Amino acid sequence: MNTYLKGVYTADTYFRLSKEDGDKAESDSIVNQRALAKEFLKTHPDIQIYKERVDDGFSGVSFERPAFKEMLEDIKSGKVNCVIVKDLSRFGRDYIEAGRYIEKIFPYLGVRFIAINDNIDTASGLSGAEEMLIPFKNLINDAYCRDISVKIRSHLDIKRKNGQYIGSFAPYGYRKSPDDKNKLIVDEKAASVVRQIFKWKIGGMSGERIAEKLNELGIPTPMEYKHKNGENFQCGFRRKADPKWQANGVNYILRNEVYTGVLLQGKTSSPNYKIRKRTKKDEKDWIRCEDSHEAVVSKEDFMVVKEAFGADTRVAPEEKILYLFSGFVKCGHCNGNMTRKTIPVKGKKYVYLVCIENKNKTGCTNSKGVPLEKFEKVILQVINLYIESVFELSQLLELVDEVSHHGYFVEKIQESIMDKELEIEKKRQYASSAYQDYKEGVLSKEEYLELKDCYKTDIESLQKEIGALEAEYEETVKNRRDQAGWMQRFIEYRGFKELSRELLARLVEEIKVYDKDRIEVTFKFKSEYEQAWTYIKKVEQSGMPEGGADGKEKQEGRQGRSWESFCCCPC
Repeated sequence: MNTYLKGVYTADTYFRLSKEDGDKAESDSIVNQRALAKEFLKTHPDIQIYKERVDDGFSGVSFERPAFKEMLEDIKSGKVNCVIVKDLSRFGRDYIEAGRYIEKIFPYLGVRFIAINDNIDTASGLSGAEEMLIPFKNLINDAYCRDISVKIRSHLDIKRKNGQYIGSFAPYGYRKSPDDKNKLIVDEKAASVVRQIFKWKIGGMSGERIAEKLNELGIPTPMEYKHKNGENFQCGFRRKADPKWQANGVNYILRNEVYTGVLLQGKTSSPNYKIRKRTKKDEKDWIRCEDSHEAVVSKEDFMVVKEAFGADTRVAPEEKILYLFSGFVKCGHCNGNMTRKTIPVKGKKYVYLVCIENKNKTGCTNSKGVPLEKFEKVILQVINLYIESVFELSQLLELVDEVSHHGYFVEKIQESIMDKELEIEKKRQYASSAYQDYKEGVLSKEEYLELKDCYKTDIESLQKEIGALEAEYEETVKNRRDQAGWMQRFIEYRGFKELSRELLARLVEEIKVYDKDRIEVTFKFKSEYEQAWTYIKKVEQSGMPEGGADGKEKQEGRQGRSWESFCCCPC
């Protein structure tokens, strides 16, 4: 390191600051680094400044910094043969790379290196002790950065688990609360677009068609919307002069669970603080927080869309929306999709549903097609009948709640809780009396302590029993709310006259066609439906109280009928 020519040096001063690796002290500010360098140069007339290079907001862990690279270019072009920094930590915090530059690259290129506060100046020569000290200082700087990185990661994980949003920008449809940057609030203007996207998808539109529709309406893309609102939002996609909605952007919104009020964070991570490349984590390791913010779409709509993605719902190139039964109708023999087939006869066209496996001659024996027009009429009738069944069931459940065991059961739980709370109060009074007897000398200390422990054990046992009863009460109430929820989904469509893609998506699980005389419809929430009827039967078997006869007669008229898979054959 003693190979520098005597004379005048041309130098770049290099300043760096980053909050990411803990550079928060006022002494590390760019202003103070610059002032320190100016004071140093006053006593070193042999150094002339060529450029000031500043990396403000860049971590010292990596040497991939714009101003640092510009300084290297100055050195390579022969414009600079001296580098001045405040101290080794400003130069870099990766001890291996920092040592490589100071001990190998700079000496080889004839560059003088000065770290002012560390008293390092390679032009004046370094003693053996000073040469040993540089690697140790670089190692300490590296360890400090690693410690800060661990603390930051831990702090961010705590925020994620507490349901705090830590992203730089809010998802489209939300914005950050002005009172709490870690809280998402609904941006109603963008949220209305999100709701419409979900509605179109449920109605049978493809991602491509939804994107076309949004572009036709002149709705700005999420990036353009944020830019218009003054946000400096950037993403990994190249920005076009005239940005348009694309199918992948639409599908990303449709698959994003954030719109149901759920925060899913911590999906990616980097191996350590020195490697910036992020890798995707297993889904089980994601941090999930329910109801962390207001939902834009219901969980029901989100699940309907999710199921639509899982079905075979491709749209023909010439079509704008999905065919009504696409993804719903399966062959009862091979479970393959049923597809439309048009047969011209004497100038007229007849449309049939046929098994695609048989149509392609790949082995299915279901060779008979089903006339589409009659098929639609049958499905319309079956769904209406099932909805009426659900409506009757909901009325029976209301009757049972009013006069039967369900309400009585809830009341009994509440009574048991009150009885146990009274028992606890009695135990506390006994413990207080025992203490008074101990103070008055009626009880010895040993006797008092024994009674005290006994009462304490009894109280703890009663509190656990109360906790179990409260949980049972909540579960009972929740089950009734859940029942009302799925039933309401069916009852909303009561009396409908025409089939729609949205209706099928919300109510029907699957339709299987065996032949024109045997069609089976499987409805959603079939287990809830059966459980509700089982409950009604249990109430009837245990004896309806006075006033419940009408409900019993209705139930007897329906018992034995299973609608979870309804057969539409003529029999």
